[in-house]
Amino acid sequence: MLRSKSRIVGIWFCALAACGGGGSGDGDDDGVDAAPGDVDSAVPDGWTSLLEGDWTLPAGQPDTYYCVYATVPRDMYIKAFRPLIPIGTHHTVLTLFNNTSPADGIHPCNVGTNGQSMIYGSGVGSPDFNFPTGVGLHLRAGQRLLLNLHLYNASDSTISGRSGTLVQEATAGEIQHFAEIVLAGPTFTLNVPPGVSTQSGSCNISQITSEPIQVFSLSQHMHKTGTHMRSVITRGQQEIVLQDIDYNFENQTFQLVNPHVELLPTDRLTTYCTYNNPGGAKQFGDSSDDEMCFTDLFYYPAQGANFTCTGL
Repeated sequence: MLRSKSRIVGIWFCALAACGGGGSGDGDDDGVDAAPGDVDSAVPDGWTSLLEGDWTLPAGQPDTYYCVYATVPRDMYIKAFRPLIPIGTHHTVLTLFNNTSPADGIHPCNVGTNGQSMIYGSGVGSPDFNFPTGVGLHLRAGQRLLLNLHLYNASDSTISGRSGTLVQEATAGEIQHFAEIVLAGPTFTLNVPPGVSTQSGSCNISQITSEPIQVFSLSQHMHKTGTHMRSVITRGQQEIVLQDIDYNFENQTFQLVNPHVELLPTDRLTTYCTYNNPGGAKQFGDSSDDEMCFTDLFYYPAQGANFTCTGL
């Protein structure tokens, strides 16, 4: 049985301590232990632990999801992220969460348990992410955060880890542009046959925004058989290549775009994913043995958009 405990540390613990509390606020009714929040001495200087989840997976544990919820205790301006992604962490997705339940803490969940707007994500091998000068996030006191942890253990031994997100804070004057992420590409129409093939999917930028947006960073997300991605904007008769890059599942990173690329509501984005699939046909799915095909757009100004753009 998977055992997990909540750790919501750093500023969150301080907010609880100021109110005379000391627990994580875990309201889990699924038999998962919750530990009191405390300051993690392993957090390096200059970083704040936003929210984390401790977990243990038995040998051969299939794709498993746990979600960590936290309420922001004070206004925060963010200029950098550092993912905590030990072996066993397939990816993390950090979203803004509008509901009042479940309680802050860690809870079993599934791949679809996310807030509407995505503000950060990490995959296998993701390094620190530093926003360009003047760009970042503003987390407001009282907002809720949801960190979805996708975990699995393909080994023959039990493994344990702590997955989560660290941040570097900025002053209000350092951040002029507030950002968010959208994942653009095919979902349930994705079908990857055996051998080498290229699959694609499109979305209209009008699904994201009714005004121009500035893309300052790009990433890619496929699974184990993905080898290359090409992302193209169609603007009337013009084609603008956003990225044309080899892909490595073990090294998923964001690449800064300089100068920033302006996208218009009338644009259409098409994501082309190339695969080298040695086995049977693969469909869209969250497991590492399934496949995905997403262009990850990091842009400003934030629109409060749904974090997937697909459907064409």
